[in-house]
Amino acid sequence: MSTMSETQTSPAVGQLLGVVVGLGITAMSMSSGFIWASQGRLPLVYVAGFLSWTGYLIAHKAATGVFVDDVDGPAAEVETTEDGNQTGDSPGANGSLSMALSKLRSIAPEDTRRALGFVLGIAILVSGIAILAWYVRQENHLLGNVGSGLFLGGYVIAHYFDSEKLL
Repeated sequence: MSTMSETQTSPAVGQLLGVVVGLGITAMSMSSGFIWASQGRLPLVYVAGFLSWTGYLIAHKAATGVFVDDVDGPAAEVETTEDGNQTGDSPGANGSLSMALSKLRSIAPEDTRRALGFVLGIAILVSGIAILAWYVRQENHLLGNVGSGLFLGGYVIAHYFDSEKLL
């Protein structure tokens, strides 16, 4: 006779499976959606966009238990500087690389291991964008999934090292 614990999947395995399946749907939809957009196939782009968002919601539900995070917390205050920019704005045409790097340092975790994981995730995400763009140009749906999968995987890695949550 099997017991209840033997027939149930552990929450961690079920959670991980949901994240992988959801992000897999998102990756495939992104890849095909971009290829169809480059071909001017607008109705298919809408289908891909819907499926991409649906896949992300599945992954988010698996990871967090809710489809969408509760955003009823206190609203962030926005300050305007003397030159008219809002705090948190990215540097404009006159901005410098050092300003961009200092902003990255201000959002990266303070712990060295977590900061390295965060930056690694961003590097994987950016690499995924480049790979996806290459295979969109080749109109290769299958290998485009590699790029969109790296993009999403990099996002998950960076998010995990930043917040210790998958999504």
